[in-house]
Amino acid sequence: MTQVTMISASQISHLLDMPAVIDAVADAYKEKVNHPATLWPMVYEQLGGEADMDIRSGVLASKHVFGSKLLAWFGENAKRGLPELNGLVNLYNSDTGEPVAVLNATALTVFRTGAAGAVASRFLANPDATTLLVVGTGSQAPYQIMAQLCVLPKVTQVLLANPRDAKKAQAAAAQMPMTLEKLFSQTIRTTNSVFAGLIDHRLSEVEFTGVTDLPAAVQRSQVIVTATPSTKPLIQADWVQPGTHLNAIGADMEGKQELDAKLFQGAQAYTDDVPQASEVGETQNPIKAGVIKPEQVFEIGNALLDPTLGRHDANAITIFDSTGIALQDLAAANLAFVRAKEQGVGTQVDL
Repeated sequence: MTQVTMISASQISHLLDMPAVIDAVADAYKEKVNHPATLWPMVYEQLGGEADMDIRSGVLASKHVFGSKLLAWFGENAKRGLPELNGLVNLYNSDTGEPVAVLNATALTVFRTGAAGAVASRFLANPDATTLLVVGTGSQAPYQIMAQLCVLPKVTQVLLANPRDAKKAQAAAAQMPMTLEKLFSQTIRTTNSVFAGLIDHRLSEVEFTGVTDLPAAVQRSQVIVTATPSTKPLIQADWVQPGTHLNAIGADMEGKQELDAKLFQGAQAYTDDVPQASEVGETQNPIKAGVIKPEQVFEIGNALLDPTLGRHDANAITIFDSTGIALQDLAAANLAFVRAKEQGVGTQVDL
């Protein structure tokens, strides 16, 4: 008989702190390059109408786990009073093949996606950046903001933009301090001694502003995060100032686009997996337009292991295309599972 730990969304929110997830995702990127970690081909299927699902899987050998995440998106669910994203992460022991945990995929995904952008900013962004712009005010926005605040110690201005509805940006900005406190602060205080003393100070010194003039907001920001489902460029190349770092989070399927393809001309481009990004990430667009070739894009894991692949100079524009890979999910899932065992959290099920 095999015993499996079931871990819910609410339990994940109390088990994971953002700084620890950032470190776990960074380690997973590096392991991908060193090959103790392996990605398996992603499966993607359109389910008709505004619905699709994807399966991401792989092996994280250093943690002795392998597994998969199935995440389904149903765009009409909001009208039904249901969440748009649903799914599960299945975690297995790579030494025995036994299943060890089943976790809520939505809760893990928002954490690891926020962490991914922070890994890139910690390595590529100007460490003295004071202004962060987040384009998109959906469920991913607070995770991106919290992660960026963990790695950019001098950010005191956070601008929020919603390309479809400026009022939503202003409402999100007004609520953001409370949202960040609710989602992250208590867990960081109780699980991460390094950041526990800093969290209250960081949040109290940051001003959150909803913006209506996107070009002006882009021009005054040193770090920009786009997290939208857009299929046309939101950020134009001539708006972006020298030295800016951009994290493109939203593009995860063919046809999606948040950045002007011309931005990649002369920029330093990075991603989590070059073949995947070339087909479904933000990188697909400048490649199709002939602006860059796939071999001009660095994998973030390679750059983390070789600092010479980082920012060339203070005026360089750097872009990280975060398409999302299974190793991020496995790293976050394993962290939650280990902490659940230590704390006696989760429901034990005999299979």
